Amino acid sequence: MRSWLIRLGKFGEKEAHALQSGELVTGWQLGSLKGATTKEAILPVVTAAQPDQKPGTLANWAVQLNQFLNAIKPGDLMILPMKTTGQLAIGEVVGDWFQTPEGNPSRKVKWLRTDLPRQAMKQDLLFSLGATQTVAEVSRNEAPKRFLEAAKTGQDPGPSIKTAPSPKSAAVAQEPVTDEGHVDLAETARDQIERYISAHFAGHAFTQLIAAILRAQGYQARVSPPGADKGVDIVAGQGALGFDGPRLVVQVKSGDIVVDQPTLQGLIGCVADTHAEHGLFVSWSGFKSPVRQRVNELYFRVRL
Repeated sequence: MRSWLIRLGKFGEKEAHALQSGELVTGWQLGSLKGATTKEAILPVVTAAQPDQKPGTLANWAVQLNQFLNAIKPGDLMILPMKTTGQLAIGEVVGDWFQTPEGNPSRKVKWLRTDLPRQAMKQDLLFSLGATQTVAEVSRNEAPKRFLEAAKTGQDPGPSIKTAPSPKSAAVAQEPVTDEGHVDLAETARDQIERYISAHFAGHAFTQLIAAILRAQGYQARVSPPGADKGVDIVAGQGALGFDGPRLVVQVKSGDIVVDQPTLQGLIGCVADTHAEHGLFVSWSGFKSPVRQRVNELYFRVRL
């Protein structure tokens, strides 16, 4: 079993389809790839579809496509760092590759987990997931075994032989080398910031952090004391006394709690009870699928 990084659009535009259907549809629109079993056979197809691209970029895409079509096998793991939710989805490859009617190379997976918090993985593999390629193998430090365990338990067990994580070594370990750089520095920095927050702002301290962010945005914010808060962690409003709108009721969940539908419904009730205008739900470990599906429905009432 091998493990592979996959990205589905610069802004994650193909992620929703992937989560619903299990189809990993890449952004390349190409002619027929039937019989293309090597990067040398793939390159002319890519060149015909994108004749204005630089030769180095075309060669790089051919290498990535060769991995996607020919190196990835049924039973391998696909790791999708999601732009839309900030979480990781882990799936097992089933069947061979195919092309959509539009010509996009695609693979089918059986999802093992779609809501794994990034902070569940240790730093060495997060560095590997920062590779800028659309497709790249993640093999360092027993990666396949660890991703599988994280999908089952929600936590990366780490390598059995301890090694010191290094951004540089993680970058050069990924194939193929691109002419556009190896590691997404913004994503790597975000991962380190998230780890700091996770380590230093647990429980009520995380609520205090969210209140500080609201104050920096011009709100007057009052934090409920630790303990039972009946679903109201923070109340916030604009103006000198906080009476001006938009007036918010905020609920905050830290740690590994993934918010479910009843908990969301509780916040909606608090918005009505307090005569607030909007609800804000901040969840460190994200939201379950039924909650995420209500994002557009609740857009003008609650933000997640």
